[in-house]
Amino acid sequence: MAFSAFGIACKQDNNKSDTTQPKKKDLFIPDFNQDSAYVYIEQQLAFGPRVPGTKAHLECRDYLVNKLESFGVKTQLQEFKANFLDQNNVNSYNIIGTINPNATKRILLSAHWDSRMIADKDDNADMKNKPILGADDGASGVAVILELASVFHKYPLENLGIDIVLFDAEDQGKDNENWCLGAKYWTTHPHRPGYSAKYGILLDMVGAKGATFRYEANAYQFDQELHEAIWTLAGDLGYGNFFIPQMSGTIEDDHYYIMKNMGIPMVDIINTKMGNQGGFGDYHHTHEDNLDIINKRTLQVVGKLMCNVIYRENA
Repeated sequence: MAFSAFGIACKQDNNKSDTTQPKKKDLFIPDFNQDSAYVYIEQQLAFGPRVPGTKAHLECRDYLVNKLESFGVKTQLQEFKANFLDQNNVNSYNIIGTINPNATKRILLSAHWDSRMIADKDDNADMKNKPILGADDGASGVAVILELASVFHKYPLENLGIDIVLFDAEDQGKDNENWCLGAKYWTTHPHRPGYSAKYGILLDMVGAKGATFRYEANAYQFDQELHEAIWTLAGDLGYGNFFIPQMSGTIEDDHYYIMKNMGIPMVDIINTKMGNQGGFGDYHHTHEDNLDIINKRTLQVVGKLMCNVIYRENA
């Protein structure tokens, strides 16, 4: 089996035995703690809706920075002004973390950490203009990355650098305007001039019960081999009922602007439901996006797959 997208190739010749060569060390893939990831979602939600310009937003920002730094991640804030809905010049912050800054080969891990200011898809008319907690849409992807940072701290990567970007002001758009503001800003004002990575993975809505992840069309067309390698690996790990090798259609998400503005191949791991509200779950942009919909098994599947991808790349 060859995983060329991860820089790994294993070849065995059953007809030959060379006892003069040292035996290769087995590839070590660390465990992923689903319980810790779940707690990280709980802790983000405890601040309340993470809408830019609010106290809860600032408190969660500081929590995320402190948590990443506790895992030895060199962290910085990138402040920018955001205009969305009826708000103007709102202080917003991309949270950027670096692991192994001197490593030449780099992988980008990203998610958005804000939650939506309105619940425009909610059935309750009285609740439509109130902010949502965003347990899956925002907090789940961040939680998986936090637990991955913990894994990297316990089991250091020797041959690979990781860059973490938690985007702000992603989920405050309306119709076709003002989505992904943090990604638009970072991709035109990178934290390091000329920044590049071998590829990146965006985690968005990765914690709900019954989640299914398909190819996002723009990203698949940008790098077909990368997608097929990751989905094949997921199937080999027994996650084929989660990672379905079908096209989901096009999605305007943070990854799109990374590809467009920086030329970095991206994978958007995002829960899609064919035939539902624009392809997303029924809870999307409603007050049902709370802790009740989070499933530890889904967090485990996504986190363990990410461990496989990263540590195979490191090898």
